[in-house]
Amino acid sequence: MKKLLLFLLLFCLVFSPVPIQALISLEEEEKIGKEVLQEVSRQTELIQDQEVLYYINSLGNFLQKRGVGFSPFNFQFFLIKDPVFNAFSVPGGYIFLNSGIFDPLETEDELASILGHEMAHNLARHVAKRIETVKKMQIATTAATLAAILFGGGKAGEIAGITSTALAQTKLLAYSRQDEEEADRIGFEVISKAGFNPQAMVRVMERMIKLSDFAIELNYRYLLTHPLSQERYVYLKNLAERTKNLPMKDQYAFSHDEFYFKRIKARVKALSEDPADLLVKLRSELREAEINGREDPYLRYTFALVLARARFFKSAEEEMLRALKELPQKPYYLLDLAEVYYLSGNYAQALTVLQGLKIDESLPIAKILNTKVKYLTARCLAETGSLEKAYKLFQELYEDNLVNQDYIFFYYFGLLCSRLDKQGESHFYFGRHYELKGDFRTALYHYKKALSFLPKDTKMYKEAEEKVKVYEGKREKP
Repeated sequence: MKKLLLFLLLFCLVFSPVPIQALISLEEEEKIGKEVLQEVSRQTELIQDQEVLYYINSLGNFLQKRGVGFSPFNFQFFLIKDPVFNAFSVPGGYIFLNSGIFDPLETEDELASILGHEMAHNLARHVAKRIETVKKMQIATTAATLAAILFGGGKAGEIAGITSTALAQTKLLAYSRQDEEEADRIGFEVISKAGFNPQAMVRVMERMIKLSDFAIELNYRYLLTHPLSQERYVYLKNLAERTKNLPMKDQYAFSHDEFYFKRIKARVKALSEDPADLLVKLRSELREAEINGREDPYLRYTFALVLARARFFKSAEEEMLRALKELPQKPYYLLDLAEVYYLSGNYAQALTVLQGLKIDESLPIAKILNTKVKYLTARCLAETGSLEKAYKLFQELYEDNLVNQDYIFFYYFGLLCSRLDKQGESHFYFGRHYELKGDFRTALYHYKKALSFLPKDTKMYKEAEEKVKVYEGKREKP
């Protein structure tokens, strides 16, 4: 995180100067956002669970269409594997959530309230204003931060690191009280217009206030960059009070399914915490629940997901089947069973479950689930030797632009194309895989190799050629 803050600061300082009273342009914001995304990809681990990401982005798009209307930004949402409760937005509509942000959330509207608040910071261009502030103190801060990074081995370096990082956070990431109040108002309006219960913002803030005195100890870093105040809470509560007599808003205005949010929350937990530690914790909680006669099927469901992640596949199958007996009859739980079968190498059983799934096309989450079904089916077909059928499904997913940020998807697509002797496509998809991971040197190698195989009159050749120009240019810069 220290290196990321350094990058943000340096980028702002070397950016083309503008008059003090002016904000950076939208084009400049987009450029900064892309650079920050690349830096985040290099320095942190982004969760690449396709369904989780698609759900968060679909929820964000729902808020943008229903609650925002016109926006200069096309919002994109990313999930960082980090148990710290934190969320932040950067210029250009790029919004990052830590996986730990799901822990205290209980409903979909509470997640929507956090997304809406971060979108509001972008819409009000608060980060652009922070950048202008940082430019005013460039020399001292840059020198201090560089010293902390370059000489950060001893005590002096550690102290310098703490000082400069705190300063960078204050000047760049910590919003003013006025910023927060404006983001509250805009966020409140966004989620209300989208059909969510605005009381969700109050519920989240109440929990944050209770934890604010212990922000550092509890790893609630969000509270350090998003200062809370009693005035903010009272103002927001009064806003919510005015909506009490209006028609009741929906806690699940996007998915219309409370169980789906619980499932997503469980998946995030299973994907983001250390599996060995989590298995011990969940096993203890399950034992205690059994003794007290109050078994929670979601606890067992999470346990099954973690077992699969830890490669205890037989136990994962058994626990998932036990959980399915108690969970609501929803097709997405069978989809999880199919995934466990796939991970254990039981491809035939996985395909049987997938082919038997019936998803109600009228559901808001139908597209998400159908995408997951298609993806898992393609992976199973590839493993069982039906390469052409798998290739067709991979192509459909790629052309639908549903997995454009999933580097794992591009790895398997590249692998499949190699097996089919489609070397140009294989190198192109491997290039995309490494590009998304932030390994631009390896991405450049694959894009250049793709050019030696692809026909020059194809769209893919032209895309690879453009990528080579971009990354060759970056390599040539001092």
